[in-house]
Amino acid sequence: MKDDKMPGDQPIIVMSDVYKYFGDFAALTRVSLSIGRGEKVVLVGPSGSGKSTLLRAINRLETIDSGAILVDGQNIYDRGVNLGQLRTKMGMVFQSFNLFRHKTALENVTMGPVNVLRRPSQEAEKLGLELLHKVGIADKAGNYPAQLSGGQQQRVAIARALAMNPDIMLFDEPTSALDPEVTHEVLDVMVNLAGEGMTMAVVTHEMGFARRVADRVIFIDQGQIIEEAPPAVFFERPASDRTRTFLQRILPF
Repeated sequence: MKDDKMPGDQPIIVMSDVYKYFGDFAALTRVSLSIGRGEKVVLVGPSGSGKSTLLRAINRLETIDSGAILVDGQNIYDRGVNLGQLRTKMGMVFQSFNLFRHKTALENVTMGPVNVLRRPSQEAEKLGLELLHKVGIADKAGNYPAQLSGGQQQRVAIARALAMNPDIMLFDEPTSALDPEVTHEVLDVMVNLAGEGMTMAVVTHEMGFARRVADRVIFIDQGQIIEEAPPAVFFERPASDRTRTFLQRILPF
């Protein structure tokens, strides 16, 4: 169930006039975006439109060419910024699960708290089991990734990100590598996180998820933000011709 509370007025992420190039190709052009604390933002658009680049720029997995990005009031390109500490504020879940194949589900979840946050092993293990329970796979704690389905692996990846106690969760097409029949397992976990008030930025093609969870849907095309609106407005009364064309192509008749 979507949280009825409105997100906070204070933005936790601010992007101002951001440009990103890959050679001569403009991946992001004049992108300005604020995300409020507790807000759920869903980024949609055609493949190659810049959605994932935008998401990766927020935690400096991609380096922008100009503009500014502030996270919790700090410019992430300031001289002397602690990039490791910055990234502990932002959990990121990718379309590929990126689990350590030689580690169990529980070990994958506890590695960050032990090695980065320097938590005692017993404390990290207790937290890891709680998080695996939270994502519905506590019974798979001792299993290796090869023994898990794709949906289960992605839920381990979500638990691993949550183990760092982030302020923000970034999801980059988390269900695109999954069979349709297990996609709901991951989306249900994300819906529950949204209901708990987690700040979320999600790149996805799952329009049902966007309708259900988003406070705001943002349409990106050719590296630019074309339109942004609450789901009811975005899907029922899009303002841009480009948005309408996109929705006509992807939504069922």
